[in-house]
Amino acid sequence: MASALHQELFDPDAYIAARFSFCEEHKREEKSVDPCCRTWTLGKFYQFYSTLSSNTAAEKRLQILEFGGGPVIYSLISAAPYAETIVFSEFVGRNRDVVDSWRNRKSTAHDFRSIIRFVVQSIEGRDDSEEGIEHREQELRDKIISVVPCDIRQDPPVDASVQPGMYDVLSTHFCLTIGCESVERYAEALQKLSAYVRPGGYILATEVLDQTFYTLGDARFPCITINKEIIKKSLIDAGFSEEICFHFVPLETEVTDGKEVAVFSARKCR
Repeated sequence: MASALHQELFDPDAYIAARFSFCEEHKREEKSVDPCCRTWTLGKFYQFYSTLSSNTAAEKRLQILEFGGGPVIYSLISAAPYAETIVFSEFVGRNRDVVDSWRNRKSTAHDFRSIIRFVVQSIEGRDDSEEGIEHREQELRDKIISVVPCDIRQDPPVDASVQPGMYDVLSTHFCLTIGCESVERYAEALQKLSAYVRPGGYILATEVLDQTFYTLGDARFPCITINKEIIKKSLIDAGFSEEICFHFVPLETEVTDGKEVAVFSARKCR
């Protein structure tokens, strides 16, 4: 079972090094390798939050729930200026420890400064000084009000301290095809997560399409295979609008047999 494998084998340090080294390489103006199109997805996250903000009352700040965030905060960097609070949930305890240590500025914490700098300068196009980068980092720390357990196999899937029906954005990336054992469970997962989104709120998600596995070092993790049609039907059945915004990019990497990365968002209508 993929969930048990993740508890046993997932190495957060190896994951950060393998998937986000391109941020450090970019800073050194070296040729970088981005095996899972993270640069592209970061751009779509910025586009989502900046567009949502422009369509929202100026005084409105977002309540965000990150589901299955792993050991990284990359998907929330562009969200920070528009958020009021962020609840970060993750299945693997070691991953939660990484994020919580960073949030609390522990001496052993991972340094996410290069990822934050990359997003602010290269994705958002801000010519910020180190003081500006530090401000964004502290802003994100302050807005992550809790780091809690989650397990999509359970009902409720998030720690009991997290109340349903109150979030403007449910954010989940490269997560559900790993945590679910079948397409039917994937559809059920979206229904569970929909319960946390207020009417008129949004889901923002990323998945690899047509994959059966991904690797991290010597570890190989099975995934369920989904496509655009499965995602669309599952979202509509979970109460989201039929007007789903999809973005796709081809994927060519040895770390998965998936063919495309999809970033998608939809508004909850019921």
